[in-house]
Amino acid sequence: MNKAREIYKIDQLPIFQNRMYDSKEDAIACPKGDVRLVEDLETGLVYNAAFSLELMVYDRNYQNEQAVSPLFQRHLETVERKIDRSMGKDALVEVGCGKGYFLEMLLAKGFEVTGFDPTYEGANLNVKRQYFEPGAVEQANGLILRHVLEHIENPVSFLALLKEANGGIGKIYIEVPCFDWICEHKAWFDIFYEHVNYFRLADFNRIFTGVIDSGKVFGGQYLYVIAELSSLIMPTIDMNDRVDFPSDFTIILQNRTEQNSHLGRRIQRRNICLI
Repeated sequence: MNKAREIYKIDQLPIFQNRMYDSKEDAIACPKGDVRLVEDLETGLVYNAAFSLELMVYDRNYQNEQAVSPLFQRHLETVERKIDRSMGKDALVEVGCGKGYFLEMLLAKGFEVTGFDPTYEGANLNVKRQYFEPGAVEQANGLILRHVLEHIENPVSFLALLKEANGGIGKIYIEVPCFDWICEHKAWFDIFYEHVNYFRLADFNRIFTGVIDSGKVFGGQYLYVIAELSSLIMPTIDMNDRVDFPSDFTIILQNRTEQNSHLGRRIQRRNICLI
């Protein structure tokens, strides 16, 4: 393993954040795993060094669709406009299209897009229930990778596979949670086992030499980058831009626990007085 600096550790989290269970008992007994976030001292990337891919089995009980929210629908419309401006509407591929909501939205707006996701359960013939690989389609003008890369071990190697599958050229739109936002807001709930990687905008400026556009969306919670696939490289850590993880990251959770404990003692004392 590469040299790494541990920045955060928490044990025995549910391995799935978005899986539905038939009963409360099943949910409590769900599989669990440890999180040990590290900063790779060669690449500068942040990942869970305790992650085990063998635990991650996605099935029809996995449900993370957010598109029922009007706020999220407006976000997707923003993404659609960014893709249209940077890639156009023709010969696009969505890798990991999930339930297909965004793909259906693009099709309705006149985009020519093919989706790839082995867990897809719908009936749209534009979606292939397989991984995107060489020969799957004719060379695409652009790839769309929304909320996939944070789930993938060795993300740069995965991007290299996508580049190879598309003949080494084309553009890519990537959207992932923003690690800077998580740190700034001490969003302890946004670090969980499903996400093996945690990205900053600076990471993508080191992963691609040909960044076309980048920024933050959805109130800063997500970041996006549009880049030339041909410019993909292995990133090198910038010693002047190290990860600054807050030492009091779980302070909000600790305060709430103390408040609940204090409230419990007050209720207990009151019950004793009533007796």
